Amino acid sequence: MDSCKQEVLRQIIGPFGLTPSMFDDKDGGNVTTQHNAEQGLFAKDSEELNRADYDYSAAKREKMKEAHKSGSMTSQEFVDQYTGKQEPTKRENSKGKLVMNAELDHLVPVKDIHAQGGWIKDKQGRTELSSESDNLHYTTHKTNRSKGSKAPEEAMSSENGFDKARIDPLLDKAKESLKEKLPDTSERLKYHGQELLNTGVQEAGRNAVRQAFGVVLHEYVNGSFQEIKVLFQDKHNERSLIDQLIESNQRVMQRVINKLKAALEALIEGGIQGFVSNLLTFLINNLITTSKKIVSLIRESMQSLWKAIKMIVNPPESMSGMEVARTVAKIIAAVVTTGLGMLMEESVKGFIMSMPILAPIADILATAMTAIMTGIIGSLVIYGIDRLFDWLSSTGTELLQAYEVSAQAQANVMERLQDWFDLQYRNSQLYEAAALAYEQIQGSYSISSFQLESATLDANATITSRNSQIDIISTQVERQKLLMDALKSL
Repeated sequence: MDSCKQEVLRQIIGPFGLTPSMFDDKDGGNVTTQHNAEQGLFAKDSEELNRADYDYSAAKREKMKEAHKSGSMTSQEFVDQYTGKQEPTKRENSKGKLVMNAELDHLVPVKDIHAQGGWIKDKQGRTELSSESDNLHYTTHKTNRSKGSKAPEEAMSSENGFDKARIDPLLDKAKESLKEKLPDTSERLKYHGQELLNTGVQEAGRNAVRQAFGVVLHEYVNGSFQEIKVLFQDKHNERSLIDQLIESNQRVMQRVINKLKAALEALIEGGIQGFVSNLLTFLINNLITTSKKIVSLIRESMQSLWKAIKMIVNPPESMSGMEVARTVAKIIAAVVTTGLGMLMEESVKGFIMSMPILAPIADILATAMTAIMTGIIGSLVIYGIDRLFDWLSSTGTELLQAYEVSAQAQANVMERLQDWFDLQYRNSQLYEAAALAYEQIQGSYSISSFQLESATLDANATITSRNSQIDIISTQVERQKLLMDALKSL
């Protein structure tokens, strides 16, 4: 229970308390990578696409002069450079007015130019990119609008009616010219290095303060809870409550002061961890785009992974290899449970917001509930790891004792089996005697049955004889009556 309490307190103060309030994490991390830029994710507002930065009005006027000078555009017709056809220079709009039908188009759209590296350039560099002559071509209003910001390979495909033999050379030339103005490797390294240094220092500073403040705050809150518990339990203290509170606060502050050295160590380590986590997030985002929760998770896990690495590289002399493995496993387990808790927070928040009465405080409740669940689960997982390593590090005495107990139990079972077999044998003898008795009874029943059959036959013969005698007597009685009647008549 004490472990659960400490872990819950650590989660509420740390990942689910100080971290969200001190860090403004965003998808993709603090430094824009080329991978994220292609996904439209930028770390700074200045890196976002702003079409006002891509001013090509001067290039537009120059292209118009060249078209008139070369004869590819007159007041009546112009050559569509995507099809090679003559098209009317003017068109009638929806209001019936004549407007330009010949429009200057970026073959590689400004959106793509920005994503490919224009986001690194300043306003002048972006202007140069958008003004690249080999990427500017006259086409009709209809073609320009249908093409839009689509990739040229898609918009100018043969399926859309364009001749690849004409489009591909234009596209290759445009890409080659743009490549010369887009940031090269050295420029990208310089830009990313500067951004990593700036954001790394900021991240290191915030994380250092967060780690140090977390140590102090954890000690203060934990000590305050213990002092309050003592105040409630000591009901018979005759001193005034104010005096007790002052003494309690002094003891708490003394505990905090005793933790200042640990806070200083956390400050230094937190700074290193913050810088490394910022660098690691940048490296990961060169391959995949991380969500803001993953960015927070990388920062939070860095502290634990730092401890794990220190434990593996330089373990205390008094600790065995098994104890080092136990400690590292518990640290990694805490990282995993914390990460799962942070990823689960949005789901908990969504569940709470589904209840209208709790929706206004969904953020607070989700944070508190997730911190409590994460702390409890983390403590249980660590307890399970301790139990596992206790079993793995057993010297064998417990196993021998278990064998001894098992052998004794088996002996008891064998004795009971022997008694059971003896009882079963005696029951079998009784069953055999009963079977003989049943056979004798069956023989007696057979004799009795035969005798009863004979008696039945004799009884039937007797009944028949009696019936014959009755008939004879009845006949004699009738004759006697007739004789008496004859005598009376005489």
